[in-house]
Amino acid sequence: MNKRGAELPLSTLIVIILVVIVLIVVAIFFLGGTTSLSRTVRSIFFGTTAGTDLNLAVEQCKNHCVNAQSLPSNTQLRSGYCTVNYDIDKNNDGNIVAGEDDVDIRCWQPPINVLCIGLDGLKPLVSDNKNCESKQELK
Repeated sequence: MNKRGAELPLSTLIVIILVVIVLIVVAIFFLGGTTSLSRTVRSIFFGTTAGTDLNLAVEQCKNHCVNAQSLPSNTQLRSGYCTVNYDIDKNNDGNIVAGEDDVDIRCWQPPINVLCIGLDGLKPLVSDNKNCESKQELK
């Protein structure tokens, strides 16, 4: 065998190509890619610019209900189900405008309508499920 050049194994070439791709991605990330990445992450986890998406509010209220049901009855009034207000951006324009959007909506109110049955201290159970309001009236 009369070889005049050095040969690189195929696996070495693949590793080199992968390293170059990773370096390019890291360079893009540090040279300004973080602003668009942070905007994307913020929009996924924190809803619209102003207000909350209705589906996100419904899911959060369901979680608040489960958490409130697991709390002792003397602390359920301070749970997220009873205390968190949502501003629902109906038209998804990123702005909350009274009259156009739903402002200061609780979990049991329309359009969220998450019923939380089984909170202790409810006597009697209110049919419209204003659990937190009826608890305050009973005390």
